[in-house]
Amino acid sequence: MSRKPSPLRQIVCEVCGRSCRAERKDRDICRMCVRKEPSVSCSRCGRMTHRAATETGQCPHCTRVTSRSEGVCAHCSRTRIIFNQEAHLCHTCHKVVQQTKRYWEKQTQVKCTVCGEIRVSALYNRAICRSCWKAEQYGHHCCSRCGKLKLIYTKSKHLCKQCDKDRLAPEALRRYIANFMTPHPYNKVLFDLLATTIDWESVTEKTYRSFRTFGRFLQTRQLSDPLTWEAIEEALPALGPTNRTGPKQIRASLLEVGHLLVARGQLESRETYLARRSALLPVGQAPQHMQALLYRYTTWLWGRRSAPANVRDHMEVLTSFWAWGEQRGVRAPEEVQTSHINDYLLQLYWHWQCSLCQRAMTFDPGERCAPRVCTHCGAIGSLAKEKRYAQNTVRQHRAKLLVFFDWLKMNRMVIVNPVQHKTPAPSPTIQHYPPEVIKQLCGYISEPDSDPVEAFILYLIIFHALTLWELRHVMLPTLLPLHRDMALPGLAESYYVIVERPAPSLGDRSPGRPDVRLDFPAKAAPWLKPLLERFELQRQQVVRNPKNRYLFITPATKRHNTPVGKYYLWNIVRRASLRVLDAACNPNTLRKTAGVIFADRAGAGILHWMGWEDQQAFAYTWAAREMIRPQQPGSSQAANAQPGAEPGVFPSPKERTRNATIKCATSTD
Repeated sequence: MSRKPSPLRQIVCEVCGRSCRAERKDRDICRMCVRKEPSVSCSRCGRMTHRAATETGQCPHCTRVTSRSEGVCAHCSRTRIIFNQEAHLCHTCHKVVQQTKRYWEKQTQVKCTVCGEIRVSALYNRAICRSCWKAEQYGHHCCSRCGKLKLIYTKSKHLCKQCDKDRLAPEALRRYIANFMTPHPYNKVLFDLLATTIDWESVTEKTYRSFRTFGRFLQTRQLSDPLTWEAIEEALPALGPTNRTGPKQIRASLLEVGHLLVARGQLESRETYLARRSALLPVGQAPQHMQALLYRYTTWLWGRRSAPANVRDHMEVLTSFWAWGEQRGVRAPEEVQTSHINDYLLQLYWHWQCSLCQRAMTFDPGERCAPRVCTHCGAIGSLAKEKRYAQNTVRQHRAKLLVFFDWLKMNRMVIVNPVQHKTPAPSPTIQHYPPEVIKQLCGYISEPDSDPVEAFILYLIIFHALTLWELRHVMLPTLLPLHRDMALPGLAESYYVIVERPAPSLGDRSPGRPDVRLDFPAKAAPWLKPLLERFELQRQQVVRNPKNRYLFITPATKRHNTPVGKYYLWNIVRRASLRVLDAACNPNTLRKTAGVIFADRAGAGILHWMGWEDQQAFAYTWAAREMIRPQQPGSSQAANAQPGAEPGVFPSPKERTRNATIKCATSTD
């Protein structure tokens, strides 16, 4: 068998003059002379080499590595030199992937002799899976950290696998935060801001994985600078039917960053954003050609400092009107006539209802005779004219259309306002519960075994007439210690709360309470202080943010300095009244009942000190009163009750303005 000739060329060594094979391609030098030459240290890896590049001083290996471009590795998520351009991997991760691939290619799955499952054998001389092999080696014992009977993973510390990961998580998280890099500078600022909230004493493997997931998201998705709630909503990943852990961690981290920016004053509050978004939602249901005009109208309403709920009411009415006009060929404001307004209001007053299927059909003012056939069930002669909405609801529709066309007239888009006049308001009526209801709820408040949150909310409504907005924004006393070791007094010791005033808005005549400090009565201390102590103890068990000064918190607000939602308070009052009365009360009517009691006992002037405007307060002395009963739990109306509705009327979220029978007490309170 012939030997292959050597690929090295024959040369005459430039140092020793011998005829030999060349050691290097760029020089005529033999191997012995190359070894005798002094070696230098590579400027990158530090190894001694005879072949350092003249320009960079690097060895041939480092020269090949540094000739590649830098980027974020797809495996380790670090900014390094990309060795494998196809898989976008750095050199270390490329070797790990190749070794793992070769390892699994060599592995063959066998039937475990212990559990009987088809697994890769942990030993080459015995068919046993890795789980069963570890169980034989370490056994099942009580973990020294969680105390549960589990497989011991770390024998020296007597820890299970999860507890061992939790033990290593803080150090791993510190390394990850220190080495985190992203091509987007503002994303790095947001990541560092989120890292400032870490409670290192409670860091677990879940916390570490959450930060890694959010870090990979920030390395691939650039967020706008400055960050807005709209950008956060757009960046929130969708939650699919499976693999939801990663998206949920990213969504939670993005919302946490938003709340941190709110605390720094760099972003509007989440509450304000949600109210503004809710106010503009009905515009998307309007005809496409009218949406631009409605957005201009909302800008004018915001300029007049209208409340978000008022803006939403305007948009719901206008969306309903222009959808009705689209069906009748009315597509522009200048085409609207007085007859169109009257026809629209008539179809709000009436509708055709089938006596068999109980479904409704739209009332056409041009045809006063009932349709012969029901379009839903096909019955003949079963339709009858029934009242649709209350007069006060139609009056609100007319009033909002009047304001809208007045705005169009001011901007010279129409010549004449087709809404000629307003419908006069009916006589005011104040609805309230019987005194027995208040008496039974007061007995529940003073009970030592009552739920502290329910009892405290009922106390603030009945004894101090707090509104839903005030309940959401009532805060703990703000006290500063004289020195670090001094303990601050609790709620029972300070014996007062802070009730903020709402921001002024268009049409809101209530000036708020004269004083933001609400002191509790001294005569109620024997039973009120134990209630405050129980309430504060329960609050401390839930709250996670020491800067959260709001009195009431929920699992959604325990980590943020944000107020609770109105539905939370509404459901608390309903749950407490069902427990005591077997009937559902709502906080608005409870407050009116408290106002009636205070006005009868001490005069209407006292209501001014409890947040009522003077005209609203003195209406309690002359306006007609209507005593109502709380809704029974079996009633479908009580089950579907919504905040802000009058008793007996429970609108859906989409039609809470059009299908509510609103008494004049709503306008006065």
